[in-house]
Amino acid sequence: MNFYLTYKEYMLKRFKKVLYSIPVDLDFGCPNRNENGEGGCSFCPSHGARAVQIGSAKSVEEQIKKAVEFAKKRYKASNFMLYLQAYTATFSSLKKQKETYSHLLRQYNFDAISIGTRPDCLSEGVLEYLSELNKEIDVSIDLGVQTLNDKTLLKINRGHDSKCSIEAIKKLKQRGLSIYAHLIIGLPGESRRDWEQSVKILVLLGVDGFKIHNLHVIKNTPLYEQYKKKPFRVLSEYEYAEELIYLLRLIPKNIPILRFSTDTPKEELVAPIWHMQKGQFKEYIDESLEYRFGESNLKSYKLADKSITLFDKKYKDYYHPKSGAINQARRVFLEKSNLQKRLEVKDVELLDIGFGMGYNSLEAMKLKRKNHLSITALDKNRAIIEQSANLLKSSILKEIYEKNCFKDEKNSLEFIVGDARYTARLLKKKFDVIFLNPFYRDKSPSLLSVEFFQILHNLLKDDGVLIISTYLNAIRVGLSRAGFKSEIIEVDELRAIRAKKGLEKAEGRFYSDPYLVTRDKFFKFINDKISS
Repeated sequence: MNFYLTYKEYMLKRFKKVLYSIPVDLDFGCPNRNENGEGGCSFCPSHGARAVQIGSAKSVEEQIKKAVEFAKKRYKASNFMLYLQAYTATFSSLKKQKETYSHLLRQYNFDAISIGTRPDCLSEGVLEYLSELNKEIDVSIDLGVQTLNDKTLLKINRGHDSKCSIEAIKKLKQRGLSIYAHLIIGLPGESRRDWEQSVKILVLLGVDGFKIHNLHVIKNTPLYEQYKKKPFRVLSEYEYAEELIYLLRLIPKNIPILRFSTDTPKEELVAPIWHMQKGQFKEYIDESLEYRFGESNLKSYKLADKSITLFDKKYKDYYHPKSGAINQARRVFLEKSNLQKRLEVKDVELLDIGFGMGYNSLEAMKLKRKNHLSITALDKNRAIIEQSANLLKSSILKEIYEKNCFKDEKNSLEFIVGDARYTARLLKKKFDVIFLNPFYRDKSPSLLSVEFFQILHNLLKDDGVLIISTYLNAIRVGLSRAGFKSEIIEVDELRAIRAKKGLEKAEGRFYSDPYLVTRDKFFKFINDKISS
């Protein structure tokens, strides 16, 4: 299922082929800068975000040549769009614009031209010219909106207000020109409400596409000086992903998302420092959208205890052991954590990581006792809960799927969707019992790293217990390095790990995920390279 229209899909629909952008820096400058280049928007570097693939090329002819060679070599590209990217491509006399554009379009057989500009650099004469040019070649306008919050526009020294952006879009639409609106998520002082407002207004105005990225603090910018004096919050991979996922749901699927991340050279970027590569971040966004808003239609199977499990196509394995999901929940998680006895003494806080089909929490809620069980459940896959609710005929799961929570006289459950490596760090309370039920150690080790165990160590009460549904020496080594002492527990053919706080020396290799962002498929390499 597609949750947003990609630029590639949009191009195939519009041009019947994929066009690769050839960025050119005209060095036309910016109306928001002095003649010596000083000033400008607080976030903008002196080179105006020049594309890396044109390197040190000086002349526009050389820039085009280098960029075309780069695209052909890296992407096997054969069709191109001229992209006037850096600074403001309409900040010059109309005569110079006409001469320059005409000259550039003669350098190569371009299929289209994209012109980067600002809302305050679109005079009537420029608009008329662009309208005429659009009859000769497909013209689109990359419009730097950034935000529609007037207070923010003033603070970042943008040089125009939101009304200017809105009027510019209306005038461009009147002349039949395509508009790709640029937005920055994370500008100081802004929140989801601001970003939501900007997106909704732009959608209503009829923009033809979005270019969205998180705020970068870049060296030698006014924003950098501000950040040095008083650091402000910038968005991590996971934080930005949450905001982006929310915003993508507001954008109709006929409006393409041309990008939702950006590149800044490492030597220039101050913050945020991400450890997810661009491609990995896109994978994470696509996977998150599928798990949260897609439909789970996995094949189901009956197990020995007559419970039902699912076969995961991605990991090519079953969710539960052959002996049964209920059997595992009762005899491994509930019995080995002494959950029943704990509930006879006091109210219990339970953290269920890897909620999956919900068996562990459902069985825990059935325990007869006088005290209250409060469950916090973490999983990145919300869609599977709906399928499980139907398969198990569970009204509790249905309510969790619809409301992300459940409550009755003896139980309460809060379901938090997302990568547990992120969501676990948001938790503010400690737990008596933690269930950790990752998929399988060799296929999904992201929740079995020493760094994740350190998070769990901080979340577990001093007399608490951690039950992990898998066993491996590498896991026990990781637990020991995180401050746990552990033991392998056996129930028939089932083997798992029970861990408590305490010092224990274990030797051997272990899983490591220093920045808590490593994708599952890269863990084997990391594990092979690390030893105690």
